[in-house]
Amino acid sequence: KRKQARVPFGALLEAGLIQPGEKFSFAKNPTIQAVVLANGHLKCKGEVGSIHAIAKSLTGAPSNGWDMWLYENETGSRFPIDHLREKLRQPSNAKT
Repeated sequence: KRKQARVPFGALLEAGLIQPGEKFSFAKNPTIQAVVLANGHLKCKGEVGSIHAIAKSLTGAPSNGWDMWLYENETGSRFPIDHLREKLRQPSNAKT
């Protein structure tokens, strides 16, 4: 994965794959939710920060936010937000 193109979390907002106000569930405890802010940060339990910083705060250890936060698709299934990042990496989404 390290050799793949870097995709910032805010790119998901710019592409319309997520929306401000959308809620994510925390993978280690789905009762914990975070709200997506328009600036590309998350708000969870009164804290505001990046997907990684908030996950780290919840686990007490460095955490990969791409794997720790789950979004809900239109059928109600939950997936890591990394799945959305992979959609942006697909050649059909590359900017020319």
